[in-house]
Amino acid sequence: MATKLDTNADANDLTKKLWEKHQSDEFTRVDNYKEAVCINCFKRDASLATIVDICGDCAGKRGREPLLAKIKDNYYGYCFFCNKYKFHVEQINARFCKTCHRRIANNLKDFNKKGGMYGADPFWQKMKKRHGKDWQIIMSQGLGNKR
Repeated sequence: MATKLDTNADANDLTKKLWEKHQSDEFTRVDNYKEAVCINCFKRDASLATIVDICGDCAGKRGREPLLAKIKDNYYGYCFFCNKYKFHVEQINARFCKTCHRRIANNLKDFNKKGGMYGADPFWQKMKKRHGKDWQIIMSQGLGNKR
């Protein structure tokens, strides 16, 4: 038995208006079976809204119609889709199907296996190579002349 779709019936007025706006658009609409258009593969399937970081190149390959909201722009960050650090990354709220959620989760798993930000970011990789074993002490102590 399918669970009932949460329609935000007891939410505040702003949330109700946003829900009505999303439901009136065919790309952002969610039916009673929780099916919506996935922004990544553009198929209509069971979808969940998620906040992700996406670079300009990856965003250009996908349509902007199913986008729920653009949250903020970042100057530099990790793209969840191409699995790289890039400039001009934006944080978006969009719906993704189960398959695309798995792709994003696999990219984040690879990111964490590399060591997170300090292991995957090219800047920190360069600092590790340049300063050797003491790179954390040197980078956290300002000029590196204090111990």
